[in-house]
Amino acid sequence: MSKLFSEDGDLLMRFVLLAGDDTTSRDIARDEIVAAVKKQQPAADTERYNSDNGDFAAFFERIISPSLLSPLRVFLIPDVHTLGDKELELLATLLDYDVPDACVVMETEKLRAAKRSKEAALSKKYAAWLGAFEERAEKTPSRFVTELFPMPAEYKMAEWVEQNTLRIWGRRISRMDAEHLVDLVGADTALLHSELSKIDLFLAPGESISAGVIDKVAGAMRQSTQFELAQALGVKNMARVLEIIETVYAGSVYLPLFVGAVFRHFWSLFKICQFAKENPSLVRRYRSPGRQQQNDAALAIAVGAGILFESQAGRLFPAVIKPRLIDQALSFTFDQYKRIFALLADFDTGIKTGRFDDSKTGFQVFCYRIVRGA
Repeated sequence: MSKLFSEDGDLLMRFVLLAGDDTTSRDIARDEIVAAVKKQQPAADTERYNSDNGDFAAFFERIISPSLLSPLRVFLIPDVHTLGDKELELLATLLDYDVPDACVVMETEKLRAAKRSKEAALSKKYAAWLGAFEERAEKTPSRFVTELFPMPAEYKMAEWVEQNTLRIWGRRISRMDAEHLVDLVGADTALLHSELSKIDLFLAPGESISAGVIDKVAGAMRQSTQFELAQALGVKNMARVLEIIETVYAGSVYLPLFVGAVFRHFWSLFKICQFAKENPSLVRRYRSPGRQQQNDAALAIAVGAGILFESQAGRLFPAVIKPRLIDQALSFTFDQYKRIFALLADFDTGIKTGRFDDSKTGFQVFCYRIVRGA
């Protein structure tokens, strides 16, 4: 985070744009800004714009009008990209004001730096406002600040856990234990933050987070995910499949979510299987004793099958090697894949229309048929 105050205590950041689809990290950054202002000036006021019960023009007037009662003020504007044309025009005008006692914190999921296919979804007014903000940020970076919070890639989630555990709670966690937590909870920053909050309450001040504590706190009440089910089906571990189904049905369950995850997993396996059969030399190299040779062959298969890009070698271990994705793929025949995909399509339609039983027993039978190759 950029510097909020000068050495003399003057407010430097007048406009802050927190952008990205990692809403948890955005929330953390916003709260840190508010806390820093409160620390500097305990009497500082915070006001959040709410489009449901507030007029933006009135909110705008309160921002540009210096307060006689509060030495510092923080104004929060969520989801800037959803503002209407009139609100965006006012917000663009606001950028030209010099209000020394106000810090305006704006949030958005959409930003030019990460737009690509989302570009078409940006309104012309929002794109124009964003351009105006970026232009001012180039000229006065201390006053107009952009902080990016893209959702971390799955293979970087453990790094996110390690960094934020120290940043937020002042605790340490090893990379191995962080990976264990991600395996338990899933690659979701909101869920990880929630579980880390529970763990923090469980531990004594300053105590590090260990695998034992993770299992005790995060593993006890956890519901298994659709990705774990797909993985268990892929390795044909029916005992694990039944365990997962028990935890799934311990709470509310929406089966199409699980069916979709299983389909995506088996479609990846099918693509790997087809590419591997067309390139038997790569399979032989993958099964050779040399680790580097195995990794090179695995990457070539994953790239050839369209599972990874050549630039994603860093994802090879968590995405392909660790779950033994290639071994899973080669354990099913072409005919079995055909039957599995037919079963998935039929079951998905059936549970959505009420034609199929969505009870625990019905789902167990469905999973058993997949393990058997349908």
